[in-house]
Amino acid sequence: MKTVSLVLGSGGARGLAHIGVIRWLEDNGYDIRHIAGASIGSVIGGIHAAGKLDEFEQWVQAISRVDILT
Repeated sequence: MKTVSLVLGSGGARGLAHIGVIRWLEDNGYDIRHIAGASIGSVIGGIHAAGKLDEFEQWVQAISRVDILT
């Protein structure tokens, strides 16, 4: 297994793309040893480190535009 240290940046809602990056790394045999992040990157990194990425992803996918605007 290949190891990697991951740095996740800011970007608001666009930072949710970090979830896909983490998934790709894990699906392709990378062991994420260290995570650092800023803004949304630190949130996603912390959620991943806590083992809650699946739950968070499901929650994000369930949010509708109406939920955001109201």
